[in-house]
Amino acid sequence: MNVIKEIDIEQSIEKGFTFVDVRTPEEFKEFHIPRSYNVPLFTLEEKKIVSEIYRTKGEKEARLKAVEIVSPKIPSIVSRVAEIKKRHENVVIYCWRGGLRSLAVATFCNLAGVFVFRLKGGYRAFRQFILDDIQRILGDKKLYVIYGPTGCAKTHLLRNLAKKGFSVIDLEGLAGHRGSVFGSIGLKQPSQKMFDALLWAKLRKLSNEKFILVEGESKRIGRLFIPEPFWKKMEQGINIMVELPLEARVEYSMKDYRVGRYSSDVYLQPLKRIEKYLPQEIYKEIKSAINEGSYRKAIELLMVYYYDKLYKRSMPGKCNIKISVATVSELEEKIINLLQSQDIPEG
Repeated sequence: MNVIKEIDIEQSIEKGFTFVDVRTPEEFKEFHIPRSYNVPLFTLEEKKIVSEIYRTKGEKEARLKAVEIVSPKIPSIVSRVAEIKKRHENVVIYCWRGGLRSLAVATFCNLAGVFVFRLKGGYRAFRQFILDDIQRILGDKKLYVIYGPTGCAKTHLLRNLAKKGFSVIDLEGLAGHRGSVFGSIGLKQPSQKMFDALLWAKLRKLSNEKFILVEGESKRIGRLFIPEPFWKKMEQGINIMVELPLEARVEYSMKDYRVGRYSSDVYLQPLKRIEKYLPQEIYKEIKSAINEGSYRKAIELLMVYYYDKLYKRSMPGKCNIKISVATVSELEEKIINLLQSQDIPEG
């Protein structure tokens, strides 16, 4: 009989092995090892049934029910893993904590001659590994942190710099949020665990780079938090402050927030959350502008009476360099020249 080969997470990643997650589709959707395949042993409803039997009747009855549910699925599960192995030689099976689900699937596969590894500790081991690995990869890297008032096209700038070959981590892109009270419009955030995993995967790709560009954020992006090691590195980063005229910022925000694509209610709901921070007459003026479709006016008022004041309070204490230009294209040109010259003061 073939013995199931177990492998730890670090070894699996270093060797570039392929992961198969055997948890339910719902668990997989919430978080998984990046680029994993999902070959579920149970549906969510089946998992609940087995868990309830375990709670009320004990482990033996729960296992018997699990066998009853899984038995008809064994050929299709093995077949799907075999298909994955045609494209990827080494496959690692995992579940939540390296328990019975991954053991069962690895056993079925190996008995059928589809030889796989089983991940020690399951997803939990991966989770701990990436939090440690983020700190290790950051090491003595420099982070160039781009700050600036709302509408200064910082995210657009970073994405263009990435296309030109610069090392960039788009935190807002990974977090599915623009980092403002209106930042969730048209976007969907991943879970905290998935965000951390995506950040780690991106950081790992840049592990040989000397510096990385990121946008200055608060520690929280929407409902997600930047992992502590990365946040501390940002606090120690080299700060680049960028500024654009108000008109250019309003115009960029019109595009970035896809203004006009959604009903006024989509904008009024987050506006209500900041009502207490605005003069009452200004709040009413912004609300009326949104209802009338006068979005440029609403955005300009929000910038002057809310975002710019908030930004001044949250600015980092240290500014290494400041760039004030008239257009987004000028801003990109200045940043590229700055990075290529590496003439950035660090004190």
